[in-house]
Amino acid sequence: MDLAIAIGYLALLFISGSIIAKIGEKLKLPDIPLLLIFGLIAGPFLGIISTADAQNIFEYVANIGLIVLLLGGALDMRWIVLKRVLNTVLKLDVIGLIGVFGISGLLFNFIFKIPLFSPIGYLYGAIVCATDPATLMPVFSKSKIDPKIALTLEAESVFNDPLGIVVTTIMLSTLGLAENLNPILNFITLAIGGVVLGIIGGKIFEKTVLKCDFKEFVAPLGIGLSLLLWYFGEELFPLLSSGYEISGFMAVAIMGLYLGNTLTKYEKQSKYIEEIDEFCSMLSTLFRVLIFVFLGASISLSVLSEYWILGLLCALGSIFIGRPLGVFAATSIPPASDIKERIYYSLEGPRGVVPAALSATIYSLIMTHPDAIPSAITAYIAPDAIAGSILVATFMTILLSVVLEASWAELLGKKLFKY
Repeated sequence: MDLAIAIGYLALLFISGSIIAKIGEKLKLPDIPLLLIFGLIAGPFLGIISTADAQNIFEYVANIGLIVLLLGGALDMRWIVLKRVLNTVLKLDVIGLIGVFGISGLLFNFIFKIPLFSPIGYLYGAIVCATDPATLMPVFSKSKIDPKIALTLEAESVFNDPLGIVVTTIMLSTLGLAENLNPILNFITLAIGGVVLGIIGGKIFEKTVLKCDFKEFVAPLGIGLSLLLWYFGEELFPLLSSGYEISGFMAVAIMGLYLGNTLTKYEKQSKYIEEIDEFCSMLSTLFRVLIFVFLGASISLSVLSEYWILGLLCALGSIFIGRPLGVFAATSIPPASDIKERIYYSLEGPRGVVPAALSATIYSLIMTHPDAIPSAITAYIAPDAIAGSILVATFMTILLSVVLEASWAELLGKKLFKY
């Protein structure tokens, strides 16, 4: 991409994003759906942002932005508080997520009139089963929702990426688009490996800043180490382990959690947490603009017009059937959560960066390797239709869940909890 074009995009997005955020503030609307809609208008409708450019840029800003968001969000989590909600978080991240995956996949196949147990629908279900910290954290930071409820949903969204990625990888292997790795071992390396790598990264950072005062460079050091953990887990470790990965996102979140609960014990170094947190907060604002505008701009008009109605039905099914059933199944396991909390968890699980990044990657993968998909699957739906339908259904799920759930987050809390 030409340098001048890239700078022009950034100028347009940062200026327009600031104006849109101000308009949203005046109208008392969250900025994320407004940014998505602006991306749609600037991209496929007006052609100001090239769809191809948006797709290329999105992969970079989505991954780097999520690293920054996870680090900043995890730094604010205190273990003494997290322990109180850990039981619920684990149930939501395992039982709840699997429920959303299965029900969303079943509904996708039903809506697109393909065999109910076809892996195509369950690939969509795997993509959209994880919730999004990039949406939840900004929303809860501006609302008066019960900190316990907010922490539960934020922790769920931070730590449910590995299982979502594992399920997605398994479904890709059924389509001939990924290596047939052992799913149990794959989950262990992704999740447990991410925890171990994050603790190692946290200890390295802790020992380093205890020995040397980095002053104004402590925030870049923290971001740099986070990027290094992601790179090792996602890129270097697979080369050493025949394709198995460590979740770099999990590692970053664990490192942030570790540092937020250890450096605060040292009088001098405790200020580092505030500096890194503030630095991440400023970067997160920039990345939030880039992520959601480029996501909107990355959908081609032809694909959108062909699948938007069916994609909308899939989104409604995942949001209002898949998520509630999955959450109620998970939170009914003793000790069961209060019914009002279960309702709130059910209706507050927006999808965002991770589903967007996965859908864009899978769209490109299918379009590049259509012959890899078994003929038994393409007999019902062509490869380009698989790619397009999953991309649009995921986009509609992200857009609808963010628009609705970010908008009613505080109002729903007031109605249920009477604060």
